[in-house]
Amino acid sequence: MTVLVVVGLFCAVANVLGADTASAPVWDGKTLLFHNSQGTLAVTPLSDDVIRIHFTKEDSFGRDHSYAVITNILGDVKAEAKIEADSAVIKTATLKVLIQLNPLRISFADAEGHNLDADDPERGMIFSDSGFSVSKRLGDDEHVYGFGEKNGRLDKRGWNLSGYNYAMWNTDTYMHDPSTDPLYVSVPFFMVLNHGRAHGIFLDSTWRSSFDVGHDHSKLLTFGADGGDLDYYFINGPTPKEVIERYTALTGRMPLPPLWSLGYNQCRYSYYPESHVRWLADTFRDKKIPADVIWLDIDYQDNYKPFTWNSERFPDPKKMISDLEAQHFRVVCILDPHPKAEKGYPPYDQGIKGNYFVKNSDGSVFEGPVWPSHAPQNPGPSVFPDFSNPAARQWWGSLYQSLIDVGVAGIWNDMDEPSVFDTPSGTMPLDVVFDNEGQPANAREVHNVYGQQMSRATYEGLSRLRPNDRAFVLTRASFAGGQRYAAVWTGDSTSDWSSLRQSLSMLMGLGLSGFPFVGSDIGGFVGTPSGELYTRWLQVGVFSPFMRSHSDSTSPSKEPWSFGSANEIINRRSIELRYELLPYIYNVMEQAHETGMPALRPLFLEFPEDKNVTGTDDEFLFGSDLLVAPVLHEGITQQDVYLPQGDWYDYWTGKQYTGGQTIHLPVEITSIPMFVRAGGFIFRQPVVQSTDEMPGNALKVLIAPAKKSESVLYEDDGKTLGYRNGDFMKRQFHQTQDEKRTTIEVSAPEGSYRPAQRDLMLELWMDDKPKKISFEAGQNSLRKMALSELTADSLTNEPSGWSFTNGLLTVKSPDEFGPMRLTVERGSSR
Repeated sequence: MTVLVVVGLFCAVANVLGADTASAPVWDGKTLLFHNSQGTLAVTPLSDDVIRIHFTKEDSFGRDHSYAVITNILGDVKAEAKIEADSAVIKTATLKVLIQLNPLRISFADAEGHNLDADDPERGMIFSDSGFSVSKRLGDDEHVYGFGEKNGRLDKRGWNLSGYNYAMWNTDTYMHDPSTDPLYVSVPFFMVLNHGRAHGIFLDSTWRSSFDVGHDHSKLLTFGADGGDLDYYFINGPTPKEVIERYTALTGRMPLPPLWSLGYNQCRYSYYPESHVRWLADTFRDKKIPADVIWLDIDYQDNYKPFTWNSERFPDPKKMISDLEAQHFRVVCILDPHPKAEKGYPPYDQGIKGNYFVKNSDGSVFEGPVWPSHAPQNPGPSVFPDFSNPAARQWWGSLYQSLIDVGVAGIWNDMDEPSVFDTPSGTMPLDVVFDNEGQPANAREVHNVYGQQMSRATYEGLSRLRPNDRAFVLTRASFAGGQRYAAVWTGDSTSDWSSLRQSLSMLMGLGLSGFPFVGSDIGGFVGTPSGELYTRWLQVGVFSPFMRSHSDSTSPSKEPWSFGSANEIINRRSIELRYELLPYIYNVMEQAHETGMPALRPLFLEFPEDKNVTGTDDEFLFGSDLLVAPVLHEGITQQDVYLPQGDWYDYWTGKQYTGGQTIHLPVEITSIPMFVRAGGFIFRQPVVQSTDEMPGNALKVLIAPAKKSESVLYEDDGKTLGYRNGDFMKRQFHQTQDEKRTTIEVSAPEGSYRPAQRDLMLELWMDDKPKKISFEAGQNSLRKMALSELTADSLTNEPSGWSFTNGLLTVKSPDEFGPMRLTVERGSSR
């Protein structure tokens, strides 16, 4: 970052009150506005819990434009301000904002006056001609999270409070390791946790920015950017979940994904020719390893030119994709932002005619080498669509028609940092010019949103071309708010154990930063994993929102059967577990869509008061009820698992554990330590080979005992946008328990959607065989239903009944999609 000269903004009393160049702060009921010769400051409560701080060195603010923020209307706010000679205070229902004017320092406290965040008295805010920085006080007992896609531990204070220093500058980082920074995605947002209380700060700057989390000065958190206005948002909690909900209300939330995208995805750089792709699909089905998606990397194209097909390798892509669909596979194709500079190639000719490409400072079209420059025939440079130009986005989105016409299901955007070969920076020169939504700017300002806006062009284009279907886009590069358009994977990782471990903190960090739909390349992209490493990575992938195996062209194959028959059996079982859990996974992803809450959650998000989990990044929760402690080290035979406060139940056996302790479990290569939170509802199904086979299969509900608990199950068709018009089904599940009985109640459904006819199977862990079971159900009103006791095997073939085997009670009946009540009277309390 540019070295800044320390200048105290509004540092003299004369500048605040006594000089002609200054005026007293003005409060208009919505914004506190202050101006002097050094610039203009605005402090605006957007809600009781979100405060915007905006400073410009100009006499007035320019256009209020943001690539990240979608709304500044975050709820009703009744704020009041008190202005004194050298300070001002803004109060909302939950916050107090103190603005010290001599020199300018800003601090935030709760309504009771407890300090939450404060500028450092000595350094505070620093401005120069080329940028700014802000230094915040940082206590030893504060933990810092977020920053999007970043390496290092989950808690960015790091080891011994030494902290991390991060840059926000999207970069193509081949073979990144735990020390690599920056990476592909820039999210200048962080969350601070202090004894269970949380707040967040989002710096809305697309310029190259930096964040020093106690690294250079252990008592300071300093952030800044190389240009532009200082524009940041203070986001109150008090819980970490509320911070994320408010941040994603500000920057947007992920669209509800198509169900097939949550299945198992298989990729390689590259699968070709067509016969090999067909062999791949046949092998999955012959081996009965579930899978939904086959991915095509750049070798499907004609000399790496976007929107083309290599006719020798893929002579009839439409028929191939149609045949794969008959086997219940979707095809996703890569599409990079580097059309070849070649007359007669339609995307180039159209882009030149429409003035859609990035320009040099002299007005000529910028050209640079990317994959077309490495083509086996007629290599040449590329041009780059200017995705900051709305007309260029519209045009680029329309080009996907050719892929839609042959049946491509989704699009994979890569190289969109943007990556440019054979340059020291790995990207465009800083002086290239972008449209920037009608206000031209160079790459210093627009570089970080190039990938985000490409995702936008792709997502909006697919949405226009298939207006009734959910668009699926995967991107490597993005910026804050990019979750509105695309899922993200963590790029070109290496095939080693440290990368597996690092992937977890990266995925959790992205989730905390507004990106719930994320994953890493199972097995690592570059290199040769052992069978053990691949199997362990696949076990982690079961709980990655986006589950994809991928490898580069120089690595051996990384399909589930590539590591010998013994590993193949284990890998098949892991993928089967993914499909068994898909009702629960889809339910959690719908919650992410509605609330912004990540699916893959660090333990502190659910247990912010537990000091033992503030730095935990080798365990996680999927949703609120399922804790996973995957094996992340080679050759171990015992796994230490910390269980937070409360009761927990082993997913595999139903064994009860008391939380607040570390337990020691023996593990084998087949082991995936999993625990259900007391009161949790885990929605499951029988194994299927693809998501197309899900309709009509039984809904299984595994219920962990608790005195009282509840959950909501969301379902829809998994494909269309009908849910926006009420075509969904939500049901409330309630559990109550006392010394004599357990009662499970299911509410009448909300919404018009009804799944295909199926069975409902309620599963409860119990110490003893129940004394009596009463079951009532009906579409409109409850009626008693007689259920017979059966063996577990007999229950499989009967339409209704119950069985008790190895401590698990299973009650089965047709799912009438109406209210239901199960009462279980037992002989002893658990």
